Amino acid sequence: MSCCGKKLITGTDAVAKLNKIKNIAEGFAKLAASRVGMNFEYAQERLAICESCENVTWLKDKEFGAWLNENKIEVLKNLDSLENITDLPLKPHRALTRRYCIKCKCNILAKVHSREERCVEERWE
Repeated sequence: MSCCGKKLITGTDAVAKLNKIKNIAEGFAKLAASRVGMNFEYAQERLAICESCENVTWLKDKEFGAWLNENKIEVLKNLDSLENITDLPLKPHRALTRRYCIKCKCNILAKVHSREERCVEERWE
């Protein structure tokens, strides 16, 4: 795959990026399952750690979308290592916002539910 004459996904990069996409999908699926009563104890433990972390930001969908639009090529090129690109803006908890990690850029509720995901700050595995 390429864009603007630059290759975005090749070889082992493709495998890492596909694994990241799989983990994201798994996280959102398990998050949905938890909302209808399934218990993922490891996710609750991870979330408790994230709730006290200074890298949590609360973004409205529009704010996250704007950041994503601004960084889209870098996000595609670095999907398996988003901690290497521009941090998300730090915002307080407000109505109609979602929790994200400033460093890894993940939706925290989805990330903690993906068994294979790890905290980039090594606070949980």
